[in-house]
Amino acid sequence: MLWQDLEHKCIAIWGMGREGLAVKQTIQKHISTAEITEITEDNLGDIFKAQVLVKSPGVSLYRPEIAKAKELGIIVTSGTNIFMANKNPNTKVIAITGTKGKSTTSSLMAHTLKAYGFNVCLGANIGVPLIDFVDEPADYVVAELSSYQCADFVGQPDVTVLLNLYPEHLQWHGSHEQYYADKQHMWKQGLWQLDNRENEIKIENDYFMDVDKKLFPISSLNLRGVHNAQNACAVLAVLKHLGLDLMKAEQAFHSFKGLAHRLQIVGEKDGLTFVDDSISTTPETAICAMESFEDKKITLLVGGFDRGQDYTKLNQYIKDNGVKAIALPTTGDRVETPHHVQTIKEAVALAKQITEKGGIILLSPAAPSYNQYKNFEARGDDFKKWI
Repeated sequence: MLWQDLEHKCIAIWGMGREGLAVKQTIQKHISTAEITEITEDNLGDIFKAQVLVKSPGVSLYRPEIAKAKELGIIVTSGTNIFMANKNPNTKVIAITGTKGKSTTSSLMAHTLKAYGFNVCLGANIGVPLIDFVDEPADYVVAELSSYQCADFVGQPDVTVLLNLYPEHLQWHGSHEQYYADKQHMWKQGLWQLDNRENEIKIENDYFMDVDKKLFPISSLNLRGVHNAQNACAVLAVLKHLGLDLMKAEQAFHSFKGLAHRLQIVGEKDGLTFVDDSISTTPETAICAMESFEDKKITLLVGGFDRGQDYTKLNQYIKDNGVKAIALPTTGDRVETPHHVQTIKEAVALAKQITEKGGIILLSPAAPSYNQYKNFEARGDDFKKWI
């Protein structure tokens, strides 16, 4: 919706977290005639008195109140969509999504574009809500979009990137099929679309390759794991689309520092290396994390909130590669291991006992944190505390 479409409107904002507050402040800045109502679980009925409902990402698009609001003719939108409608027309938007790796890839994309000398903003699901950039004269806005933000996305980014898809967020989307569809909903709206699973920039013999042209070694990327190198291929493909010299990306890749809780080495003690990969919320990402240390003996701390995911491949990887697994509630009950504990404190203590010198103690839970922690950051911080 354009700013003029919000003039003299009754606007309900559902969810007053970081994005909801940013939406309220920005609307008040641009629209003096708007009447704003803050919606919580205690006053849901006030939604139906509004003309426009701005929904925060954490509120499921599939809640019955949303359906009823639409039936009543209430316009349902988001802070992301308001940004897309009102952003600086000279600012190009690069929107990146995927089940895993989108935060690191978006950060690497922004870091690399800055190294080329561009004015770049990074936000959405990471850091700053997009609507905070609505008045910025940036060359590029790199938007890391969650499935929640993709589901009702309206706009036309200059570039959209889909990194990967694994089953996730069943409770918000209702089914894995709907989750896949919601992720791709945003991606399909891009003027130029990249599915990284079909990227012509690939890895061959430990080099980034542009079709048949050798670029530079993947060791230039200051991140562990083949999955990170594969996602860096997406960054290179976007740079190529923008007409930039790919060889200049090598120095930017080398200077990029990874994000916390993502294969982050957080300590070395008594011949053991402790790695925080608390961001891991799926079996697939836990396997990727272990593959990053395939030359080491691994003790895996695994388990968390049960979202109905399939642990068959994870159990097989643990068995085939001699991984020692320490299982945490609740999904740890489905991990084939004799080692079951109740807390990360107990897991760290046990891991120190059973891991041989030179080994890796890896927190890569393959499940969300919500059964015991507010978020994956709190889980990772607790791991660091008990080390």
